[in-house]
Amino acid sequence: SGVGYGSIILAEEAREVVAVDVSEEAVRYAKKEYAGKNIEILVGDGLGLPLASDSVDVVVSFELIEHLRSQQALLHEVSRVLKPNGITVMSTPNRIFYSQESNQSNPFHTREFDFHELLAFLKSVFSSVEIYFQNHVAGLIIGNPTRFREVTAWLKEGESDLEATSNFFVGVCTHDPNYQPQLGNFCLLPGSGNLLRDRQQNIRRLDMEVGKLDRALTRLQDEYEERTNWALQLNRHVKSRDESLMRLRKEFEDRSRRADELSRQVEARDGALGRLQAEFEDRSRWADELSRQVEARDRALGRLQAEFEDRSRWADELSHRLEATDKALGELQSEFEDRTRWAMELSRQLKAREKEQLKLQAEFEDRTEWALRLDAEVQQARSKLEATALELEAIRQSRLYKLAGLLGLRLKA
Repeated sequence: SGVGYGSIILAEEAREVVAVDVSEEAVRYAKKEYAGKNIEILVGDGLGLPLASDSVDVVVSFELIEHLRSQQALLHEVSRVLKPNGITVMSTPNRIFYSQESNQSNPFHTREFDFHELLAFLKSVFSSVEIYFQNHVAGLIIGNPTRFREVTAWLKEGESDLEATSNFFVGVCTHDPNYQPQLGNFCLLPGSGNLLRDRQQNIRRLDMEVGKLDRALTRLQDEYEERTNWALQLNRHVKSRDESLMRLRKEFEDRSRRADELSRQVEARDGALGRLQAEFEDRSRWADELSRQVEARDRALGRLQAEFEDRSRWADELSHRLEATDKALGELQSEFEDRTRWAMELSRQLKAREKEQLKLQAEFEDRTEWALRLDAEVQQARSKLEATALELEAIRQSRLYKLAGLLGLRLKA
C-alpha cells in the first residue's frame, strides 16, 4: 500500500480497507497522513499477509508483482485470503513497451510480463482472468463540468495491437467465472487538464528561454572572441614554453639516463653490500655459536674436572674401606671356621641326643601300653568288685540272711 494515498481513495467506496506494506516507515507515514475510521494499516509481507483465509472481498495490487522474486507465492497468498466469490485487481507494466521498445532496464524489477506471459501466470492460480489495457492518451473534451457532471465518451478505435502497445496491463481475476465482473471502458479526464492552454504556456515559456539563450549566445560570442585572442597569445607562450620544455626534456632524459646508470651501479653495490652484510651476519652468528659451544664445553670440562676430583677422593675412600673390609673379612673367615667346627660338634651331640630320645620314646610307648593294659585290668577288677558288692548287699537284704542273724548263725562266703 506504500504511503497509503490509494487506501484513502478506496475507503470512499469500500466498507473497510486493510492496507498492508512491508516498510514500517511507510506504515507510520500512512497512519499519520491517510488515516480513516474504516482504514486499518498493518505492517506485513505480501508473501505472508496478516489476514485470515477467505476473509477479503477484493485484493488490489498495483505495480507490485514485478518487484518480487517469489511472484507465485504472492499469487497463492492473495488466493488464500480471498472469499470464494472475491476478485483481485492486479496491474503491471507491459514488458514490450516498458523495457524492450524503450531499451531501458529498471534495476528494481525482478521480472516483467508481456500479455501472454501475464495471462498464463494469472491462470496458474485463478480460473477466470480478464486483462484490460491501460494507456495514457491525449483527449478532447467539450462541455461545462460546472453545470453537467455527465460525460459522453467516444472511444476512437485506432489501435490494432493493444497487447503489444499498451503501457500497462490490469488483470481482474476470480476463482469462479460467474463472479467475473463485466467492466466497461474507463477514461479519466483530469479536471485541470487543458492541452491547448498548456501548449500555449509552454510555447511562451520556450520563447522566453530562447530569448535568454540568444542573449547568452551573444555574450558568449563576445567572450569567445576575447578568449580566442587570449588563446592565441597563450598559444605563442605555449610554443615558447614547448621549446623550453623540449630542451629541458632532452636535458632531463640525459640526466635520467645518467641517473639510471648511477642507480644501476648503486643497486649493484647495494647487492654486493647486502651479500657482504648477509655473509658478515652469517659469520657473526657462526662465531657466536662457536663461542657458545666453547663456553658450554669449558663448563662441561669444569664439571668433569670437579667430578674427576670427587671420583678420585671417592676411589681413595673406597680403597681404605676395601682394606678395612678385607681385614674384617679375614677375621670373619677365622671366626666362621671356629663357628663351623663348633656347629659340627653340636651336630654330633644333637644326633646322639636324638638317638637317645628315640630310645626313650620307644620305652615310653612300651610303658604307656603296659599302663593302658593295667588300667583295663583295674577297671575289670573294679567292675567285678562292684558286682560282688551288689550281690552281698542283696544277700544282706534277703530274708534268709536276716533269719540267720536272728538265729546267731554266721554265713561264710
